[in-house]
Amino acid sequence: CRHFLSHPSMTSSTLALPTSILDRIVSRNSAALFSTASGGDNDSNNEDMDGDSDMVNVTLETASKQTSLKVQKGEILRTALLRRGASPHNGRARLINCRGLGTCGTCAVEIEGNDNAIAPRERNTKERLRLNFPPHGSPDQSPNLRLACQVQVKDDIVIRKRTGFWGQDTDELAEAYDAELWFGDLEYVLDNKSPPPEQK
Repeated sequence: CRHFLSHPSMTSSTLALPTSILDRIVSRNSAALFSTASGGDNDSNNEDMDGDSDMVNVTLETASKQTSLKVQKGEILRTALLRRGASPHNGRARLINCRGLGTCGTCAVEIEGNDNAIAPRERNTKERLRLNFPPHGSPDQSPNLRLACQVQVKDDIVIRKRTGFWGQDTDELAEAYDAELWFGDLEYVLDNKSPPPEQK
């Protein structure tokens, strides 16, 4: 790694993040900063008016426990879980994954809810490709298997995580794993759909 970074061709500009990603990080952090600076009065008033109308329940079922989480409507499921300390990935897949690109398939979970509980309702192109490619795609794969990084939560849902590095097994539920945010907010920087984190 040291040799790679010290190579003459690797300048600081080569290692820079794309402008669009940096802009997204700055805008999210700025929104949180201005909200805090204003004293939070507006936020508390909005909460009084709306109550929990913008929050939904996500129940995560694993072999070891059942966890209920309150998440914001419109959050990408993978982002919502990671923000609240739960992982859609098993074991080492918490580190070795595509960070929401929809290419690795390690965030695959079974989702149950009403017809409008998630968006999109059907698998998108990335999901159809990845979930029909080994080790996914077995004949007994659940039709409710989705990629958590491609799904927005719109209403209460129950999700189940299966065993296997990719969550590809069909018989047993996986153990519960805590989120490991190796790169902080960069873990879900590719998520351009979720609302900013709620202010505590």
